[in-house]
Amino acid sequence: MDSSPIDAFGRRKHKLSKRQKSNKEGQDLTSNLPNHVIGHILSFLPTKEAIHTSVLSKRWLYLGTFITGLNFDDRDFYYSSCTIRKKSFIDFVDRALLHWNSGGFQSVSLALLETYDSSCIKKWISVVLNLRIKKLCVNLQNELAVSSDAFFKCRFLEELILNRFAITVSSFVCLSSLSSLTILKLCRTKISCDSSNESETLTLNFPALRKYETLDCTWSGVKSVTLQVPLLEVVSIKYTSVSRDSHVEIKFYASRLTKFCYSGFVLDTILLDTDSLASADISLYNNEKSLQEIGMFVSKLLSIYPESLKLCVCIKQFVLAGSKHHFTDIPPFGMLSYLELNFVGCEYLLSILLKTPCLKTLVLKVIYFDGMLMDFATVPHCLLHTLKVLKFKKSVGHVRGLSIAKYILENGQVLERINFCLCSKEAQEKVLSFKKSSTSVILEFSTEL
Repeated sequence: MDSSPIDAFGRRKHKLSKRQKSNKEGQDLTSNLPNHVIGHILSFLPTKEAIHTSVLSKRWLYLGTFITGLNFDDRDFYYSSCTIRKKSFIDFVDRALLHWNSGGFQSVSLALLETYDSSCIKKWISVVLNLRIKKLCVNLQNELAVSSDAFFKCRFLEELILNRFAITVSSFVCLSSLSSLTILKLCRTKISCDSSNESETLTLNFPALRKYETLDCTWSGVKSVTLQVPLLEVVSIKYTSVSRDSHVEIKFYASRLTKFCYSGFVLDTILLDTDSLASADISLYNNEKSLQEIGMFVSKLLSIYPESLKLCVCIKQFVLAGSKHHFTDIPPFGMLSYLELNFVGCEYLLSILLKTPCLKTLVLKVIYFDGMLMDFATVPHCLLHTLKVLKFKKSVGHVRGLSIAKYILENGQVLERINFCLCSKEAQEKVLSFKKSSTSVILEFSTEL
């Protein structure tokens, strides 16, 4: 007779054997995953840790062939002696690459904090590129000089990230072999032409590139660089220090470009040949350039006709004031609908508003005194027909800030909302007393940034 207990629904409960209970309570769920999933999980670990992890389970012991990425970092090798640490790391990388020489993985990351013989690093790079990987990331502590052939002949590579390289290229490089490369990120890398380049011009052709990012990258032995990038969508250029190298003009032929970012010191001249640009984010910092050079630099950057522009000019007031006359030569921003200005004076603001006939949103941060107040007879087209939102991100309690608010309130015929941040009670009363051209405008006062 079955003596198994019955539950509340009249169903008989079956007792589990001790083995069944043990498996249910201590079940290793990850071991039931498909091999390729386990391999993908191991790929997120440094290769040394991935190997240590795989030996913990008999099931995982032989799943190394399913790893999709190798991550080598010499910081994972902790020894008291630097010599022993470096030798252990070199032996480990050599053995790992020999073990996985049949390929099968998609990415390789190499991070080196110590200094190694250049031939050793070049050998590792050559080996992994011959394995038809899709992503290569090499982060070095010391600069490594290589020829462009080291990377530009890998037709399977989709993403290339390099830090602290010195790359020498010929005067014209048609990267047809890099037909799959979609992402290129260069950090603290120096690119130079060989001595045979008498014209000092360089043309780079990336047929599939969609994202181009550089950080503190310099050009040597060349005055003009042209990038043929028909599918490029994003450009990001950043300088955190002033380079002593010669000035370079960089031109992008990118008909599909949608986003452009420039941050740092005024260095190279950037020219964009594109059909349209959805957004531009430009942050400039002061350096030793002359007033005329800074003005020309800003003018060329602002001639890219973006739909959205965030402009942060962190330079001395007198420098910006001395550059304003260059804005008169800029064609109108026919498509610009969003504009954010970090550092602006009254006359400088008016000169830009006159160039933005379709502006809908204006964001202002720091307002400096340029000797002028917003009291001009000329009213920009955007104030009469398109500007709907105005935001002050800093206090407008001073005369120049109130002058701008008063001018826009009195002339903004389609204004819907103005937001004032950190506005004192006295300033609020003054703003509320201003004449308003738009009867439906809403004034918002906040005390938070």
